[in-house]
Amino acid sequence: MLDKSDILKAKILIVDDESSNIMVLETALKQAKYTSVTSTTDPREVAFLYQELRPDIVLLDLRMPHFDGFEVIEQIKHIEGESYAPILVLTAESDPAIRLKALQVGARDFLSKPLDLSEVLCRIRNILEVHLLNKSLEAQKDFIEQRVHQRTIDLRQANQQLKKEIAERKRSEEELQKVNQQLLHAEKLSALGQLAASIAHEFNNPLMGIRNTLEQVQRGTHLEDSLAELVELSINESNRVMNLALQLKDFYRPSSGTRHPLNLHHAIDDMLMLKKNEFNKENIQVIKEYSNCLPDVSVVEDQIKQVILNLLQNANEACPRGGALTIRTRNLDSAVEVEIEDTGQGIQQEYMEKIFDPFFTTKGEVKGTGLGLSVSYGIIKRHGGDINVSSNKGKGSKFTITLPFKENGQDPT
Repeated sequence: MLDKSDILKAKILIVDDESSNIMVLETALKQAKYTSVTSTTDPREVAFLYQELRPDIVLLDLRMPHFDGFEVIEQIKHIEGESYAPILVLTAESDPAIRLKALQVGARDFLSKPLDLSEVLCRIRNILEVHLLNKSLEAQKDFIEQRVHQRTIDLRQANQQLKKEIAERKRSEEELQKVNQQLLHAEKLSALGQLAASIAHEFNNPLMGIRNTLEQVQRGTHLEDSLAELVELSINESNRVMNLALQLKDFYRPSSGTRHPLNLHHAIDDMLMLKKNEFNKENIQVIKEYSNCLPDVSVVEDQIKQVILNLLQNANEACPRGGALTIRTRNLDSAVEVEIEDTGQGIQQEYMEKIFDPFFTTKGEVKGTGLGLSVSYGIIKRHGGDINVSSNKGKGSKFTITLPFKENGQDPT
């Protein structure tokens, strides 16, 4: 509700070309305790005064020189736009058509002269109550709209923060899942290493007894040529099986992390020996293009062998219908380069940027864990080297390893 003091503080503008009429109205308003009254006898000043004062009510005469009251009403409506125009027309015009026109163009009420001042004050109060209530409602509307706008901004920011926290939590859960999978895979590899070492030990003991027995027969017995060849062949095959078991044991033995000079050709040949039967079975031809002067590299031997074996295994799986596997080595200015190229299925371009990511695999759950290339990438990087891949779908893939001659970068762990 409006307080009486709010009404009495309202700004009133009187527009009449007769100064005597203005004096009568001002006196009546002051006696009624209105405190803010402005007047003018020149209608040309109304637009300026209205914009400056923003009065709560205009007491307006219609018949004036220069501009009549109708033109003044149009000016006020232009200033207010769609807002409430608080105009009370006070005029000596008695024609009902004039009164109707004034109300139609925007006046809020109409009183005829000579005026009854009590009625004038009553009409002024009524118009002011409506106008001030309208202003109050507009102010509340603006306040509510501002609050709604601010709350909308706050909710949007809270929503964005919530989405950010959800995304962060999802990333954390994914990272935790990856760590758990890595730990599980590490446990499996550890168990596999222990099993491989145990199997190698159990194989070597009887094989060594067989070989020693055959050597004694070879030295202590005169055999026919055909039998002697068979004994010699048996001894050689026993040695070969023992070497394979030893390589299996050495490969899965936990890494010491100590670097030693390594002949890469020997390391590659050792890993090719492990894959020989599979390559023969899959009809994969191995082509070696070794450099004649490849220096040794200072590396952790079993880690580099693991990388080579991973790449050979990938090449094997990429050639299910046979093909060629070419291994090249080069001596660069300060590093050695190993290329392992197959003529297999190739890699889709959309996967090229992901193949070194942990747990990314195109082999399915049965065949692949998605760790071989990511582990290989980490090993080569820790040796201060680099590993890259190029591939064309349906035409094969080529992995290129670069290793410095001397130790470089962090010690492998």
